[in-house]
Amino acid sequence: MDTWLGLDARPRMNADEAATYERRRAHGRSRELVQTTIKVMFFYLACVVADMALLGDVTVLSVALRFGLMLPLAAMLLIYQLKVRPIRHKEYVTLGFMLAANLAWCVITVASDNPMAINYFYAAVLFQMVVTIGIRAPFRASLAATLACFLINYGFISFVAGWDPIHGLYHLAIYIPTVVQTLIASYQLEAERLINFVQMYENETLKQELSRQNDVLERLALTDPLTQLPNRRGTDAEVARLRAHLAPREIAQTAILIIDVDHFKAFNDGYGHAAGDDCLARVARVMRRELPGYAHLARHGGEEFLAVIPHCGPETAARHAESLRRRVRAEAIAHDHAGGSARFVTISIGAACGSIATDAALDDLLQSADRALYAVKADGRNGWRLAETEDDGRALGVG
Repeated sequence: MDTWLGLDARPRMNADEAATYERRRAHGRSRELVQTTIKVMFFYLACVVADMALLGDVTVLSVALRFGLMLPLAAMLLIYQLKVRPIRHKEYVTLGFMLAANLAWCVITVASDNPMAINYFYAAVLFQMVVTIGIRAPFRASLAATLACFLINYGFISFVAGWDPIHGLYHLAIYIPTVVQTLIASYQLEAERLINFVQMYENETLKQELSRQNDVLERLALTDPLTQLPNRRGTDAEVARLRAHLAPREIAQTAILIIDVDHFKAFNDGYGHAAGDDCLARVARVMRRELPGYAHLARHGGEEFLAVIPHCGPETAARHAESLRRRVRAEAIAHDHAGGSARFVTISIGAACGSIATDAALDDLLQSADRALYAVKADGRNGWRLAETEDDGRALGVG
């Protein structure tokens, strides 16, 4: 960290960092300002005893200004500090109040004819401490308050009983070092606050960026880059999610569709791999649009796709399978290398319905759907078949 004469350099913040800094410090600073105001006012009011003991002839004025003027102003200040206002405005108003208290104290001191008043005036350094390290406002505001405090005190000092130039020099000998030290403390306190915030903000930003990148990497790990559908790992994650969030009856009635692009090797050999990739991407888009949004569609390698449809019975699964078959055929992707009478890309689908509550149940369902797919291929492809159910033992299908 850069330093200058042993002081930490104030870090530069961009607009977002500055806005975040102001927003985050607002609540804590409001509470601090309230507490500081209460403590300062308690001490300020208690000093009426010092006025009575050391000056004596200004007791009435002291009580009037301290209790009749500054106490009501303090109450108004506390009300303002508790409201939702920009924190810098609260700090400026609080500094203004402290300067008003300084001014009232000067009036009390100047009004006394007691020659000891000039010695009492050394207490002016207390107001300098309050507007810097007491309030802990931003350094520039503290610097401005310091200048105002100096003008108030040294605008009155020549009117204090017992004053002479020598006393003025004595007073400056104490006041000026106090000003310098309190301003240094004010600067250092703010620099440390800003440094701590910037470090925390940068750490949070780094964590957010790492989290975002991890999310991207996780999505990439679960996504097939060609079709932008989930891959096998994506299916595993979706099954785990379904098991965690769906009701048991919905898990117990899930449709599995294994979808295979017919004669895809011949398509690849005849048109080339680029055309093959385009074919798979088009088929994937068609099927994704055709299936309901809650259905999971994934590419499981090569020309094979898998659909997982929760809360789906045999009749609904059959409708989905036929809808997919018709829609892919209607896409009319030319395929002159399929042999026979086929001239367009078609798909074959094996489906099964049952529970996916456990890995064993899911494996059984996948095997049933796979057997149904092979049956469709054996019958000439471009069709679908629903595996036999335990309820009626019937296998439904087209193709």
